[in-house]
Amino acid sequence: MGTPPYENLYVYEVEGEVFGSRDFLKEDFIGCWNEAGGAFLFFSSPHDEEVELFLKSRGRRLLSRHLMDYRSWQAGEELKPFRVGNLLFCPPWENVAPEEGTIVVWLDPSVVFGTGTHPTTRGCLEALWQIYQKERPERVLDLGTGSGILALAAAKWGAQRILAIDCNELAVDTARRNVILNKEEARIEVSPGRAEDFVEFPSDLVCANLHRSVIESLMAEEAFCERRWIVLSGLFIREARAIEAFLQGKGIETFLKIEENPWATWVGFNERIDWISI
Repeated sequence: MGTPPYENLYVYEVEGEVFGSRDFLKEDFIGCWNEAGGAFLFFSSPHDEEVELFLKSRGRRLLSRHLMDYRSWQAGEELKPFRVGNLLFCPPWENVAPEEGTIVVWLDPSVVFGTGTHPTTRGCLEALWQIYQKERPERVLDLGTGSGILALAAAKWGAQRILAIDCNELAVDTARRNVILNKEEARIEVSPGRAEDFVEFPSDLVCANLHRSVIESLMAEEAFCERRWIVLSGLFIREARAIEAFLQGKGIETFLKIEENPWATWVGFNERIDWISI
């Protein structure tokens, strides 16, 4: 279906968080990544003058410029098709001839988390596949959706309504594009926001591939534990064991553990919770 959308990344590190960048920056602009009180503007070609003008209009300073190839940004991983269950995840620039019974999920991760190569993402995909072999959760909450890969997998395996959340506008833009690319707009809604603000969204299954501190804040909310299925990742193995013990104390059984040193994915099942009717 073509070639990768960009070979090199031109990254501008900016003082302070930046919002509404797409209203001003257009040509070759990939998006803005806000993190820890700062921002990174991504382009597929150099735009020094345009960035300087944009920052001047916002009263912000440029802290640094970086040039790297796309593969280096993806930790040296070459994005290639890979399979989980009956799904074949494939970059949209690859040509594939799927076998009978295989469902292709087109995935352009842009520059956000969720390529499928990281152990936590692979662990969550395998966890979802195992869950959907046992039951078919219809309503799913995907916290920290990144590229939208987990939401798309849940939709292809039978979920009917999925709310995918991310606090980063670049991740939200990327996930929305992937939802459209796979024609899943009717089942997947992608929204910006903090995971903690959506903890009460009613769902059969919640998936949270997040930092430990965010997961702990979620577990402090009673509503978070009132799910039939809970998938947690983004955790080191020792952290996952402590969280497992805490949730078992709330009557949530361990359905599955996937460990790929040093990372862990944990799946809990609460048989006391009935299905939520759509």
